[in-house]
Amino acid sequence: MKQTLANAFLIVLISIFMVGCQTTTIHNTRINDNQPLKAGHGVVALELVNNTDRLAGYHKNWGEVIIIRIDNEEERKQAAIQKAKDKAKKNGKKFDPEKVEWEHDYYSLRANSKGTVDSQVFVGTMPEGEYIISVLYSFYSDGNVSSWINMPVFQSAGVFNVKNTQLTNLGTLVFQPLLNTKKASFWSTSTEQRAYVTRLEESTDLAPFVNHHYQNLYSSLDLSTVNSWKADPLSKLRSQLGLLSRKNAYGDKAISIQGSDNNMLAARFGQLHLIDSQGNLITETLPTASQITASTQYKDTLLVGSERGLLFIQSLAGQWQQHQPISATEAFVWLGSNGNFGYALSSSEKQHTLYRFAEIDKGWQKIGSFKKKDGNNWLVQNGGLFVFFDETGQPKVINDNKLLTYNEASGQWKSSKYQSFKKFSQLKSGELIALEVSQWDGYGDQVVSMDYGKTWHTVDRSLSLLGDRKTDASLPALIPGSRVISVGRIKENKKKGKKKLRIISAPLNKQGKNFTWQAHGEVKPNCTALLPELTQTETLFFLCDQGQVVKTSDYGVTWSSAVDIDIARMQSQYEAFLDARETDLAKNAEDKSITN
Repeated sequence: MKQTLANAFLIVLISIFMVGCQTTTIHNTRINDNQPLKAGHGVVALELVNNTDRLAGYHKNWGEVIIIRIDNEEERKQAAIQKAKDKAKKNGKKFDPEKVEWEHDYYSLRANSKGTVDSQVFVGTMPEGEYIISVLYSFYSDGNVSSWINMPVFQSAGVFNVKNTQLTNLGTLVFQPLLNTKKASFWSTSTEQRAYVTRLEESTDLAPFVNHHYQNLYSSLDLSTVNSWKADPLSKLRSQLGLLSRKNAYGDKAISIQGSDNNMLAARFGQLHLIDSQGNLITETLPTASQITASTQYKDTLLVGSERGLLFIQSLAGQWQQHQPISATEAFVWLGSNGNFGYALSSSEKQHTLYRFAEIDKGWQKIGSFKKKDGNNWLVQNGGLFVFFDETGQPKVINDNKLLTYNEASGQWKSSKYQSFKKFSQLKSGELIALEVSQWDGYGDQVVSMDYGKTWHTVDRSLSLLGDRKTDASLPALIPGSRVISVGRIKENKKKGKKKLRIISAPLNKQGKNFTWQAHGEVKPNCTALLPELTQTETLFFLCDQGQVVKTSDYGVTWSSAVDIDIARMQSQYEAFLDARETDLAKNAEDKSITN
């Protein structure tokens, strides 16, 4: 078994080549829920969390997890040798068993996106046996550009067994970049120090996900035993790496919590940062490894939504309690309350669903279903779907270019033509901030509404045409005194000098583009995305490229850290793992030589 691990690791380069070029046979593991589970097969499920906003320019997430079967490799090798020997004998040629090429059994798990937002869940069926993950793989093509990326795994995750009619729950895997994925050199270099893959020690229960998606399959499984990873000498180091990634979770979902003095930055691995009225930060860890996606205050209770239909509430003792009021095929993407009712918007594969509830743990009423539109369809940029409350506390839905108003008496939605937005948020004080759709690159002007969407102020600012993507795609902030805050390129001296990204402010005294901007301090390099929902009085928060969050209370004159991402410590811990892995491989090789 030890030599099997070493052999699997040594074929990493040829494995990557075969996956990238698709020159080897890779077995499909896709589930047909209308067909019984194949004889001798089990089910494998894993959650994969990328601790970054996206993998690369063309790649948001991984498309496949490529797995190698390792318990039958000697059998396959000898079969290939015998076949080559017979062929050589038949043709009267010389035969060298050392030159015979042979293949492992490869299997591909594909992501099931129903019920997830930023995390991914992979489920498939495989024959009974022993396996190791080869690579994470992603392919992109739009007819003009083709791109593929991969990340070796092997011992970084470990070995697992698949048993006949049983579930193998691999819990949560972590892809952790240590360098900036936005740089082309990240994917062109083969250095192991660019990133690591590890697993979380806590087991993520994926059985409900399998049950909700594949009910017929689930009913045929023997769940008296659920398999997972095999223990080995590297288990403790993997656990430490997973814990470090969780403590340094990437978070970019800013939420202005209705009914609360706090605001929230929601992150991967169930991490949330609460920002109090003084701009101070409190970090909470929820009992989930998935992305936190939504929050509101309802009847003095903080509600936090996540993926796979999970909802969390905090007890008076401070403990987090888990509920599942909706299916695991849906993910929460918004939560709100008008005092009388709580509301929740979920996202599934093809639609959004709006729920209303009077009690948190029961009686959820589905009051609307809305077809989900793609961000673009090659020809047209579409707007998203957003929910907000009007001045009377009634929910309204914007779905691309339609405004939908709910009629309580009839239970029907009235539709009227409206503006399209790429991003949208309602602050706890009621104001709306949004980013319009642009048919050129998707992101248009920032806009602000002080009257619940009846009229909009256009925030006109100067930015670089191509170089300020994150700033261009961020929302404006509002501070007391009806002043709007944004980021624009302003010269320090009006007549000379280079335009620099600065915090800018202006009074919202009239509509139109004639703002009288006042320029303030420069934004920090690589920290140019304003998080307006976190604003407390005049304290502003900005997101940095690798997930750090910085804040300023004097418009960029001075800065301080709000959320740190300790890349150096993760790098150091990973190097310790690499050293231990090399020692383990050397010991395996020594054991083999003694055995032989």
